[in-house]
Amino acid sequence: RRGREAWNHGIVRRRAVVPLASITVFALSIDACVRPVKPGAQASIILISIDTLRADHVNDRITPALAALSREATVFDNAFTVAPLTLPAHASLLSAAYPPRHGVHDNHVSALGTDVPTFPVRLRARGYATAAFVSAIVLDHRYGLSRGFDTYDDEIAGPERSAAETLARAERWIEAAPRPLFTWIHLFEPHAPYRSGSYEGEVKAVDVALDAFFGFLRGKRLWDDAVISVTSDHGEALGDHGEQTHGFFVYDATMRIPWIVKAPGLGRQHVRPLARIVDELPTVVDLARTGVPPPETAGGGPPDGVDLVPSMSKGESPNLEAYGETFLPRDQFGWSELRSIRTEKLKYIQAPQPELYDLVADPGERSNAVDARASQAGALERALGAIARTSAPPPAPTASDPLLEEKLMSLGYIGFSPPGAANDHKLADPKSRIEVYTLIMSALELSEAGNVAAALATLQRAERLDPDVAQIAFLEGNLFGRAGRFDEAARALERTLALNPTFVGARFKLALAHLRLGRADRAATTLERVVEDQPDDFRAWHNLAAIAYSQGDIDRAEHFERKALTINRDYAEAWNTLGAIHIVRRQPAAAVDDLSMATRLAPRNAQAFHNLSLALRALNQLEQARTAAATACAIDKRYCRSSERR
Repeated sequence: RRGREAWNHGIVRRRAVVPLASITVFALSIDACVRPVKPGAQASIILISIDTLRADHVNDRITPALAALSREATVFDNAFTVAPLTLPAHASLLSAAYPPRHGVHDNHVSALGTDVPTFPVRLRARGYATAAFVSAIVLDHRYGLSRGFDTYDDEIAGPERSAAETLARAERWIEAAPRPLFTWIHLFEPHAPYRSGSYEGEVKAVDVALDAFFGFLRGKRLWDDAVISVTSDHGEALGDHGEQTHGFFVYDATMRIPWIVKAPGLGRQHVRPLARIVDELPTVVDLARTGVPPPETAGGGPPDGVDLVPSMSKGESPNLEAYGETFLPRDQFGWSELRSIRTEKLKYIQAPQPELYDLVADPGERSNAVDARASQAGALERALGAIARTSAPPPAPTASDPLLEEKLMSLGYIGFSPPGAANDHKLADPKSRIEVYTLIMSALELSEAGNVAAALATLQRAERLDPDVAQIAFLEGNLFGRAGRFDEAARALERTLALNPTFVGARFKLALAHLRLGRADRAATTLERVVEDQPDDFRAWHNLAAIAYSQGDIDRAEHFERKALTINRDYAEAWNTLGAIHIVRRQPAAAVDDLSMATRLAPRNAQAFHNLSLALRALNQLEQARTAAATACAIDKRYCRSSERR
């Protein structure tokens, strides 16, 4: 574990649209229409998004709590997301805008801009108490979704947290919050990797947690008085079209989502015409009598989402088209992005090899009819083009956080933007690269399980199929580094940079490989290029400090370490280095201050406790020094001898 941590962080251990579908009648069951909404005060809103939940897994056997909710609610049987990716889908959920309009196309590549109007902002302006509780770092506040929330709870120690913990935090807030309230609760269990061993097991686990939460809502009179909306950001392929998880294709296995709404005055019904994730909050805020109009887009026009209450009340279909996209193949691997548009009956996928499916005759999307039905494909392509050309504000850049990126990788998000091809039409069709993608994802799973040899073998198979993917070479270099094979790591990372010279993460790892091989000067030169390209990479500044320290340049080491702390005040390694510098300068009081901070931030850092014991001894605080030395010894036996000598 120490070796992997050192490789990841570079810790140098020192001693010290156009309507196309025909109008259809709304198909409802149980209650034939929407009941009149009772006049009264604004209703509270509870929005729950269950990451990666397939609509066909909401049933009595797998999700009894959600199934019971469905029997008291309106169920939209054909709801669809905009992207099979968590961040862009939730950006669309909160803004009622398609990705081309809000500018977020992939996870952790960019953030939602401050000029994109969102419902939380408007609800707060109307007097709602607002809070969000998210369960995975892919929705960290730095990605722009926190605007409009009085509380945005994203305090997650690892890559994700359990539904039970997130819901407990939400319950505490609901207990104290004034009414009306709007809370968005995001739950992550069904997302890979499946901690319980299976996708279905994860879905069952989140349903158990929701059952208890629904009981809490009943006790607070919110079950009957609030608008409760349960949905997902996307589905899970589970092998459909060769895709195991999600993000790579835009077939219905990952684009269809559940949507269940329980509201005062809303009848029990099944709504069968097409609905979209962008329609959810426009509909919900109407049902809650908020008086909040749909937010205008950043360009001043109407949003893409519509309020479905009027059409439900009339028993008519709103005659919608659903836009979809995935930029993951392009952003992560340099292959083509995919865009789609669907009506009630047809679905067109824009790709290097375009696709058209008759959803009535071919709901599994198996028989490509693009040639046989060229005129219909052309009409859909034009409608799709009108959406894709929508002007969007430039997405907000995201600050680099290498520690966050390491956590994201454990969830299968690799995360970099390769340079675009000279001619975009020459980008590979993802359909032709599904085997390569599957091998890469398998290698990531093997890596997280600690099976480095098998992961490397799997990546080498992928590389033989497509030798031009920088990401494969990067992952190989990363794994060689974890295995202590630093010469091979350096070669793989140099190959990565030859394929993508802008890949800053690969350049940082190359610097670490040079360090491990004793090439301090080459490492320093490489790190200087890293901070030139990415000045907020605190790990790079820290490693420049470590090199300067090892070469006896204490002043320069301090300068670099303070740069690191300017970016990340909670970086324990930087405080440890500063403490060591103060010891060398015979400033034990200052050393104790810095090393105490290091040990608070990293209570398993043996070296920091060892250094703290030295500083305390210099101040003649012998009892505290012995305690610090004993702690260092308990964490890492390599520090026991020096502890015993004292």
